[in-house]
Amino acid sequence: MELAEQGHPSKKRLNWIVGGILLGLLNTFAVATYGALGASRNYVVVDGFLLRLFGTDLASTNSYLSQMPSRADWLLMVALGMVIGGFLAALLTGTINTRSVPQLWKSRFGDSKPKRFAAAFVGGFLLLFGARIAGGCTSGLVLSGVAQLSIAGFLFGAAIFASAIPTAMLLYRKKAS
Repeated sequence: MELAEQGHPSKKRLNWIVGGILLGLLNTFAVATYGALGASRNYVVVDGFLLRLFGTDLASTNSYLSQMPSRADWLLMVALGMVIGGFLAALLTGTINTRSVPQLWKSRFGDSKPKRFAAAFVGGFLLLFGARIAGGCTSGLVLSGVAQLSIAGFLFGAAIFASAIPTAMLLYRKKAS
C-alpha cells in the first residue's frame, strides 16, 4: 500500500488518491451486495436498544421506533467499524490527534475548550436532526447514490461542496490585522 509522508516524519498517511479509490471500491461493493448505506439511522436503532434494555415498551409502540431493527444489524456494525477502523488507522500510523482545540479553530475562534465542544455538539446535533427529518443522511444519499449512479446523489454531492466551500472560506478567513 502506498503511504505518503505528511507533516511529522514519523507520521505516515495513506495517499488520498489510493484511499479514495479503495473507499469507492468498498462502497460500490457494499451497495451492490447489500443495498443503500446510511449511518444516521443507527442513532435511532441504539435508542430503541436502550429503551428495551431499560424495560420500556416505547420502542415497540412508537410508530417511528418500531420500524427500526430490534437487534444489531449489518449497518450498525458498519458504523461501529468506521469508528474502530478510524481509531486503529490513526494508532497504526501515529496520527492520533490529542488536541481538543485544533490549531485552525484556535487561530479563528480562540482556545476555549467549552466553546469548541459546544460548537461541535450543536453542529453534530443539527446534522443528525436534519438527517433524521430528511429520512437519511449524506452518506446514504451521496455515497450510496453515487455508487448507484443516481442523479440525486450527484446533485446533492455537488450542493454539499457548493455550500461547504464558501462556508469554510467564510468561517476560516484570515482576520484583518
